[in-house]
This record gives sequence, structure tokens and C-alpha cells, in this order.
Amino acid sequence: MKAPRNLALPRNLDDVNAAFLTELLRARGVISETNAVVKTEESGVGMTAGYFSSIKRVKCEFLEPTDAQSSYIVKAWPEFELASGESIASMFAKDIKGYMVDAELFYPRPRALLADFDQEANRWALVMEDACTFSDQKLHENELDLDEVLRMIPKMVDIAVTWEGCDEGEKAEALDELDAGHWAGDDNLAAFRELMPAGARVFDYMWSIADSSLLAGKPWQEVPGPDFYSLFTRKLDAFYAPMHPDNGATCTLSHGDLRGDNLFFCEPSGDYPDGWLTIDYQLMFRGPVPSDLAYLMNSGSVLPEVYTGPNRDIVLRTFYEQFMAKTTRYPDYSWDQFLFEYAVMAATSFTYCFAFGTAIMRAGLENEQAGRVELGDKGETEVDLSEAERRQRMWWRKAFANFQSAFHDFGHYEKLMGMPDNQTDSVEWFELPDRLKR
Repeated sequence: MKAPRNLALPRNLDDVNAAFLTELLRARGVISETNAVVKTEESGVGMTAGYFSSIKRVKCEFLEPTDAQSSYIVKAWPEFELASGESIASMFAKDIKGYMVDAELFYPRPRALLADFDQEANRWALVMEDACTFSDQKLHENELDLDEVLRMIPKMVDIAVTWEGCDEGEKAEALDELDAGHWAGDDNLAAFRELMPAGARVFDYMWSIADSSLLAGKPWQEVPGPDFYSLFTRKLDAFYAPMHPDNGATCTLSHGDLRGDNLFFCEPSGDYPDGWLTIDYQLMFRGPVPSDLAYLMNSGSVLPEVYTGPNRDIVLRTFYEQFMAKTTRYPDYSWDQFLFEYAVMAATSFTYCFAFGTAIMRAGLENEQAGRVELGDKGETEVDLSEAERRQRMWWRKAFANFQSAFHDFGHYEKLMGMPDNQTDSVEWFELPDRLKR
């Protein structure tokens, strides 16, 4: 996975050119020493890809005829930083380390030709086979149906069992090496406590606009309740505290971002016997057993008829029964505890979108990014947006409808109202400009 000798890691995507790929593919034995990449064709990768890195698809044209893989996905340092450089470096390092874990112990993933970084020099690179050449990427336009979710569960259960009890012992040491901290740990929550006050009031305003095309007539002021983002920010610690093993929660490894753009489905094969694979490990964490399932089911990546009603019950019961048939660490894990952990961890994707989406929403106030339709002062509409921005808003509509439904079903607003405020010092809250104040 490390960079071959004499191949400098790229500073940015522009450095991953024909000459760079020629040296890499030769070093990995993909092409012969006499062959070379003479031309590359670049394109984008998914609507939400690249939030914490710059990413592109590169199709290679070779000097000599070859049966070698010709299409690759390349990641380097991001152009638009949604978090601090330190936070992004930590996430990028975690993503790269995910490709170094023994495949038998980890999520099914594409083959990586390069996964390396030099943090001191701020050089980062991940080059992997393009999974779209042999599988179908589950873009957010096309949510997972019930059969597809059920297809994923056996491997998800195996991973949960493999890493169960990873809050202690050798498993904990292994995940320490991956920098996979605990979701409910103070280090993780502190990062969100720092980011959320900068966006809470913007989100409260944004998601209260009843005639916004993002809401389909269902403002958050009505469901789940008034100023939910500000309330969630103040109660963050108490909300997630029960998810820590010190407080009786289960513990295993979570992918951290198991959703649409990061998922691929293929015919089961020797290389991919589970029939699906996933990418992007930059948000890996330790959390309760249903963390991956809760994230997937509440990320705008599955159909509404799957994340609600009887089908949700089928999914949860299937996962629980398969887990209980294999666990050795949690033989007394009750259905009620499983449901409680699922309900709380259903807010994980929301927490990411809230904290990391703050930069995007704040940009809308300056008439930039896709939120400028509601937040800008130039009267722009969706017609004025780029195709990429309109696609982004499409995912927002699905994801936030998913969050809204879950929070209503689980009664999160009422529960938050009864929780104590965070006890740690908070950063200064951002105030809306006068033109948007109610």
C-alpha cells in the first residue's frame, strides 16, 4: 500500500497525472515496464463524494495493448475544507489505514494500489480500482430497497461480531492504531460541540421555511419540534452518553459513513462473496452494535417504505436475530437495549450533516453553495444552481426527510427537552443576519 520508492506522494489531484500513474502501475505489476499511461480522462465521483478529500475517476489510455484495469478512483487533499486541517488530516489518515486492515476482519472493499500519507509534508494519496467497472454504485438518486438492505445484513453482523467488545483488550489496541475512537467519547463529542453552535440557528431557520422545496411542506418547527438544532446542540452530551460502554452500551466497530455513494452491489464472486462492497473509512468509530445499521437506515440512502413501518421492523429483527445467533460477548443483549441503541445512533448521520454541513449553510448566506436559494439575498432559485448543486439538494431532501421521520418516531424532541444541558464550555453561537431574523 505504501508509495513505491522514488514515487512522491501528490500534493493535490493535479499531481496524479499520466506520469504518476505510469510509475505506480509499473511498480504494482499492473502494466509492464515498457508500457505507459499516455492519456487520462477524468470525471467526477458521486454528488457527496469528496467532502473531506478531493476525488476523481481517472480512465487511462495505454501505450501498449493490455488487459489491465484502466479506470481508477483517486483521492487527495480537499480543495474546500469543511473542518479544520487537523480534523481533515485525522479523517484522511483513518481512511487510508482502513485499506491496511486484514480483509477477513473488515468491510468488503475495492483493491487499493496506493494508500499512504506523509502528514508532516501534508501529502495524501489513495488510488484504488474503480468499483463501477464491475459493480453498480448505489447513488442517492436510487435508494436501497428492502431486499438490498437485507442482502447487506449478514456481513454487517459478521463485522459487528468480529469487533464486539472492542472497548478493551487486543481489539481496542488494534482500533487505537486506526484512530477509531468511541463515538460517545469526549474527544469526538467535543469536536461537534465546537462546530454546532456556528450553524444551529442557520439550520433552525433553513428547515423552518415551509415553502422551501427541501421540506415538502413539513417544516421542522412543527415536526419534530421548534428550534430542534439549537436544542440538540445544547443536549448533545446527555443524548449520546448512554451509548458509551462505561454506561452499559455494547461496543463494536462502525464504518462511520455507510450510505448511498459509498456502497456498491455486484454479483457474488470469489473476490466479493457478499455481493456488495464499500469505500470511505475516514469516519470510522467505535459504537454500539446497531451503529452501522442505524446509520444506513437513517442517511437518506434507503427508501421511505424501508426506514419506516413494518419493513423497518423486519430489518431490525433480522439483524438482531443474526447477531444473537453469533455473539459470544453479549449473550444477554436484550431486544429493548438493541432498539434503544438503534434509536439513538439513528441520529449519527444527522449529527455529521449538521456539524460538517455548517460550512455549506453559512456559505449560503454569502450567496455561495446550494443553500443560497433560501439563505442568500440575490433572489436566486434552483434554476440558477449548477447541476451538481441541484443533485446535492436532492440528497438533502431525502436525508432530512429521513431524519425528520426517525426523530418523530423515536420521540427525540421530547426526550431532549428533559435532558440536562452540556456542562462543558461552549464556543460562541453564530447569530443570523438581521434580514433573516424572525
